[in-house]
Amino acid sequence: MTVSKFLKTGLVVAASLWAGQALAWGQQGTALVGELAQRQLTPEAKAEALRLLSQIKQSDFAVVANWAGNLEKNPQNQVLWENTRNQLNVVYKRDDCTFQQTRDCPDGACTVAAIEHNRDALADPKAPSQTRLMALLFLIHHSSDASSPLNNSFKADRGGYDYPVQAGAKTYNLRQVWDDFLLGAARLDVKAYADKLQKDLPAADSSNPAQWSQQACRIVRDDGIYPQKATGKRKLPSKQSVDDDDTGGSDYSAKTLAYNRTGKEYNRGDKLMNEQSASAGGIDARYMSTFVPLAERQVQLASVRLAQLLNAALIAGRPAS
Repeated sequence: MTVSKFLKTGLVVAASLWAGQALAWGQQGTALVGELAQRQLTPEAKAEALRLLSQIKQSDFAVVANWAGNLEKNPQNQVLWENTRNQLNVVYKRDDCTFQQTRDCPDGACTVAAIEHNRDALADPKAPSQTRLMALLFLIHHSSDASSPLNNSFKADRGGYDYPVQAGAKTYNLRQVWDDFLLGAARLDVKAYADKLQKDLPAADSSNPAQWSQQACRIVRDDGIYPQKATGKRKLPSKQSVDDDDTGGSDYSAKTLAYNRTGKEYNRGDKLMNEQSASAGGIDARYMSTFVPLAERQVQLASVRLAQLLNAALIAGRPAS
């Protein structure tokens, strides 16, 4: 299928938005990275980004940020999804957290290589506008991926999906905590949360996506984000997400999706901010208070890194007037 058929209208993007779990920070966090990055673009880069997005009748990075992570939700995008699904993380083969292309990114199937490839496409003034648009969409999402700890891990638990943790009387997986609960605890919509995080943005630390991934990997290794596992008798939820009012394995409810989008609905994360754990480890108020600031800082870093990349690539690839 041609690029034009993928991106003929904004409906392709809109249909994917909030349609399911993305693979970095959940839906809200990825949208936050896009929103914050767009606010940091130079006027010239912002104008070029808007020109590209106008092809799909969109104007906000927050709206299109989850497109690359939700390609599998649209039957028309299955081939593209199969070709890019392994570009959403870096699976380190050792706990040294030192990115090695041949070892950790075989055949270019990792986030680092995807960012480099799409950066080159976006910066190519000879590339068609539709090609550059698709590169922009991938870059927004992949920059979130490269800064998300569980997307850059050496542990054999599928980025936390296979690591059960206990919160209160329920069992979740660690990925849910990092994708949903940490940022969900603020009960803010994307625009309001971006207003908060924009006040204290860090300086750009590197323009090298391999270094972004390495920094995220070191959080997994060094910062204690893995709490004590739930007891061996407790099984992981049968679905990826469990609603707090359920007793078992329901998937995302419309209520949970609405919360992530608007900040006005219920989410498990805000309850955990006040929950005291009866046993060592687990997800409780102490865990949340420790790692919500870290998660917010990684979102901020991702946005700064993305903005720096786009400010250069959007202008470099701008067609001559």
